[in-house]
Amino acid sequence: MEIIFNQLSYVINQKNSKEIKYLDNVNLVINGGNIVGLWGENLEIIGSLLTVIKRPSKGEIKLDDLLIKKSTHINNVNGLRKRIGVFLSKSYFNEKTVKDEIKSVMKNFEYKTRNVTKHIVDSLKLVGMSEDYLNRNINELSFTEKKKVELASILSYNPEVIVLNHFYKGLIFRDREYFKKLFLKLKNRLHKTIIVIESELDYFFGLADKVYIFDKGKLIVSGGKEIFYNDKIYPYAKMPKIVEFTKYVQSTGHKILEYTDIKELIKEIYRNV
Repeated sequence: MEIIFNQLSYVINQKNSKEIKYLDNVNLVINGGNIVGLWGENLEIIGSLLTVIKRPSKGEIKLDDLLIKKSTHINNVNGLRKRIGVFLSKSYFNEKTVKDEIKSVMKNFEYKTRNVTKHIVDSLKLVGMSEDYLNRNINELSFTEKKKVELASILSYNPEVIVLNHFYKGLIFRDREYFKKLFLKLKNRLHKTIIVIESELDYFFGLADKVYIFDKGKLIVSGGKEIFYNDKIYPYAKMPKIVEFTKYVQSTGHKILEYTDIKELIKEIYRNV
């Protein structure tokens, strides 16, 4: 699914002291089957706009041949929402066991299959969980396991697009690396389009095909992996340690490549020290 934002704005409390511009005249294109990273405040609204829970204040969103505007009629909203899975920044579960939770999500999105249990097991396996989790109490799972269950719930109805709102928050480095590999697998093997909304730039390292930097709703800078060494973004975002270190080494007169992978950086240092 190709996603196009055309002069897209979403503003609340317009023209008064409490006005907040979530998105301000944004133009961008997200190609199908890509992973994109979005950095900035209040970008969680994008999931609500894509699923028509909220409507644009101005402009439009084009999803293939479907147009979302302030006043357009969407013939099959449920069908649209089935195509776009949104991971919330806080996990909410309605059922007690893993199996019942995923089954409930499938029912909510009217996903039908002959063997529900097998389909749930397959969804769990996609995120690295075995069928031993089927009857586990969700409240007894670890923080990371709960994230896996919510992700498996989204995958159970097979959306084309997955929107991840601050998915990495609270995860240790090892788990962040695990999910990075998982998201790349979902992109490469299942051709999912993944929108990653995060507050730290280094979460996008080795993951995003393209990164978009926002400030007060405006799109400031966009680009591929070279963007992390673009000084234009650092009045707005905190510079990742690996970028800070590399720039420091370069400033001392040493030639060093602009890495975003710490392992590759270490290899470079060993080769040249």
